[in-house]
Amino acid sequence: MEKVVVGLSGGVDSFVTALLLQQRGYEVIGVTLALWKENELAEVEAVCRKLKIPLLLRDGRELFRRIIVAPFIDSYLHATTPCPCCLCNSYVKWALLDQVAWEVGATRIATGHYVRIIRKDGLYYICRGIDLHKDQSYFLWGVPQAILAKAITPLGDFTKIQVKNWASEQGYQRLAAKKESMGICFLEGKDYREFIQGYLGEEKTETPGDILDRQGRLLGKHHGLLHYTIGQKRGIPSHGGQAFYVAEIDEARNIIIADTKSGLLKMSLKIGQTHISCHDDLQATDITVKIRGIGLNPQGFVSIEKLLQGHLRIHLSDPAWAVAPGQPVALYRGDRLIGGGIVEREKCDV
Repeated sequence: MEKVVVGLSGGVDSFVTALLLQQRGYEVIGVTLALWKENELAEVEAVCRKLKIPLLLRDGRELFRRIIVAPFIDSYLHATTPCPCCLCNSYVKWALLDQVAWEVGATRIATGHYVRIIRKDGLYYICRGIDLHKDQSYFLWGVPQAILAKAITPLGDFTKIQVKNWASEQGYQRLAAKKESMGICFLEGKDYREFIQGYLGEEKTETPGDILDRQGRLLGKHHGLLHYTIGQKRGIPSHGGQAFYVAEIDEARNIIIADTKSGLLKMSLKIGQTHISCHDDLQATDITVKIRGIGLNPQGFVSIEKLLQGHLRIHLSDPAWAVAPGQPVALYRGDRLIGGGIVEREKCDV
């Protein structure tokens, strides 16, 4: 019987993943990861008792703080907009599960992500799940081949409604009705500014400066760069009867450059920290991009220009709006995720 470790969070997705794999003949071992604080284990333990599977606890809190929380804070302090879920999936969650799998002699690892994994030309690729409203492939472009070769994601073939209904049919109505946790886990519902100020203290995050337009004219004062993100309208004075938005954040000069809404449109992006499954894919004519987990994204196909040191220039056929340095960009061919990278800051216009 093939042995698989399944990441269990206490929610319906990870539970159904474990149950499906158990019914498919796998020997299932549950693993819960403590990443931010000590986990409430009662619900996970109850699920494991019902499934009659062992539960292991892995403490990843020090790794999580070092790899996820510290860079998250540092990114905002240096005027970039991070996406910690991408880093967490690439370097923390799946890596910890893989470590546990090695320790217990399991050949497979599984999660409750709504994605599919396929093999093509000797490589493993993540593909969008059939439930496009729950598709989580955007956050997984950095997961390495060594992990994907062992990974199982059975929920990619189901919709969320099907998963909840199936859990209910199996007698787990309360779990199926459980409210999902949303947003960045360690913020615990707080605004990121509040979290960082509580972590560092206000005196380290409050340095007022100027708000300028593209021509260098003074529009007003800001209250510290931490409080502003690209595309933000709140706190930016209007000018000439037009609304202005944060267009660029210049940390070196402690200034915000504001522009009209159309001034935040871009036809090309530079990305670094790239992870590409097969570089031959970059020559294709059917590549699309996703820049945010939710919200507006540029439509149409893109072309990719290779730059030095692994950087890429993405030329868009449809403009992207309010793209911030630090944001991830996922690259697709159809439903197949071919890689991604992080938007880099480019030369300031003012």
